[in-house]
Amino acid sequence: MFYFIATLRAQYEDNPLKNHRWFSISSGVNSMDYLSWQGMGTYSMRGESVLTQFRLAYSQELVKADGDSCTERHNRLAEAGVMWGDGWSGNKFYVTGSAGFGLNVRMFCRHNLYENKYLTVVTLGIPFQTEIGVMLTNRFGINLIGTANWNFRAPYFGGSIGAFWRLKKKK
Repeated sequence: MFYFIATLRAQYEDNPLKNHRWFSISSGVNSMDYLSWQGMGTYSMRGESVLTQFRLAYSQELVKADGDSCTERHNRLAEAGVMWGDGWSGNKFYVTGSAGFGLNVRMFCRHNLYENKYLTVVTLGIPFQTEIGVMLTNRFGINLIGTANWNFRAPYFGGSIGAFWRLKKKK
C-alpha cells in the first residue's frame, strides 16, 4: 500500500534590511517648475515590519519656461516628509519604496495686473520615494533615488544620484 503524506512547512524569515539604518545625501532634477534642481537628505530605518524614512528637500527653479512673466526671482520649494514602505537587500545592494505625508513651503512669483508678487504658502503633500543602492564598502555606497511629491502648489517627479552611509546595525 502506498501512503502519500504531504507536509507543509512555513518558516518566517526576517527581511535582510531589518534593523538597518542609513543616511543619504543626493542631488538631482525634478519637474517642480519646468526644470528645477533638488538637494535632499534622507534618514532611513527598517524595523521589525516596516521601513520608515524622513526626508528634507529643497528645490529651486533651474530653467525658466519661455512664457514666464516673473523673471526677477526663482520659484522654490522646501519640504519635510515622513514616509513608510518596505524594501529588500542582498549582500551588496538594496531596493526600497515608500510613501507618506509631508509639509511643503512653496515660494513663488505671481503676476498681477501692475506688479509681480512673491508669495510664500504652506501646503500639505504626499511624498513618494524609491531607492536603489549599491554598497562600495561595508558602510558606504551610492544610490539612485526617484522622488515625487503630490501637492496642490507644486507637484513634481524627479530623480537624484547620491551617496549613503549605513550606520551600525541595531541589535
